[in-house]
Amino acid sequence: MIPEAREVHLSRKDRKVLEACCRSPVTLQRDLKRARIVLLAADGCSTRSIAKEVGVQPRIVSLWRHRYADHGLDGLQDKPRPGK
Repeated sequence: MIPEAREVHLSRKDRKVLEACCRSPVTLQRDLKRARIVLLAADGCSTRSIAKEVGVQPRIVSLWRHRYADHGLDGLQDKPRPGK
C-alpha cells in the first residue's frame, strides 16, 4: 500500500539545482530520477503518474517525496550503509 502523498514545496534555489541536474549530461541516472520525481511532485502530479512517467514503482516515488519533504536536497543523497 502506498503511504499518503506528501506535499512538496520547492524554493527557487532548490528548483534551479534540480532542473540543472536534469539538464546535465553527467548526472547519474539515480540522481536524475530523484530530481525528476521531486520536480513533478512539486508541480502537483500524483504519485502514480510520476511513477509511470519516471519508470519506477509508486513506493519509490513516495520514498523520495518523503525524504525531500523531511530533509530537503540533502535527503536526495544516499544514506550511509554498513560496510568496510
